[in-house]
Amino acid sequence: MNALPWDAVIVGGGPAGLSAALLLGRCLRRVLVCDAGKPRNAASKAMHGFIGYDGIDPREFLRRARLQLERYQTVERWVATVEKVRREDNLFIIDLEDQRTVVSHAVLLATGASARLPAVEWVERFYGRSLHHCPYCDAFEHRGRFLGVLGNDQAAADLAVELRLWSRKVVLFTNAGPPVEKALAECMERSGVEIVEGGVTRLEGCGDSLERVCVGGDSWHACEALFFSPRQTHQSGLAAGMGCPVSEEDGAVSCSANGSTEVEGLFVAGNLSNGVQMAVVAAAEGVKAGASLNDWLLARQIELSPVG
Repeated sequence: MNALPWDAVIVGGGPAGLSAALLLGRCLRRVLVCDAGKPRNAASKAMHGFIGYDGIDPREFLRRARLQLERYQTVERWVATVEKVRREDNLFIIDLEDQRTVVSHAVLLATGASARLPAVEWVERFYGRSLHHCPYCDAFEHRGRFLGVLGNDQAAADLAVELRLWSRKVVLFTNAGPPVEKALAECMERSGVEIVEGGVTRLEGCGDSLERVCVGGDSWHACEALFFSPRQTHQSGLAAGMGCPVSEEDGAVSCSANGSTEVEGLFVAGNLSNGVQMAVVAAAEGVKAGASLNDWLLARQIELSPVG
């Protein structure tokens, strides 16, 4: 255990966590980043929508970000998994998987989320290449091609309509769900989206480039990119373990616009909170949460400073 507490421990080494570490490093704060090394976009070949970095390999983005942090001598990054966070005597005690324990005045959780992939044969082969969940991130690369959406609910329907921005050939595959409601079916017809009912059993293509979708075991449909609205699981239960309210629907942590939570000194940023889940947004949230955390540390230092 460190004799001197860190100003902040950041759990998560993606765009949110590293951006917060950068800002806090520039404030001369002693910061420890605990990075488990399991990014959400590990399957992706390119990161999009981040001005200045559009199209960059996510691994290269992380390499550059980590390299830039080395300039700040008060910031350290450990490849480590945090198992538990608890609060004792106005400090946070952070237990690591490798049996180490560190102490900090504040904690920023930026552990991200992971998508639940559809239960379809060969889905892992195409995920991140021609199977996606974010049209803003990936639809442009598939513009003008045969596009599909997997699902039969309103979220899937909205996604199908949105994809018409990039292609006039969009199919909604209901994937053995209940029959599409009449109002939703009429909306699809008005929007020019074809509906194909039945369970999607298999994806096929050349390499990691999707070419067609099998429905019902014997019916094949052209599809060069397939999108889905995933049910997400957040990669950490640390916030809930600290008593933070979380959404029953997706596990998102309840927090303010600047990332502060109901637990004093605990902040969240990135995909762990609600909102548009893109790298550029996560980075911005990391900066906001880092600034808020720094302000909190300043206020606490003033409060605890002796008078006179």
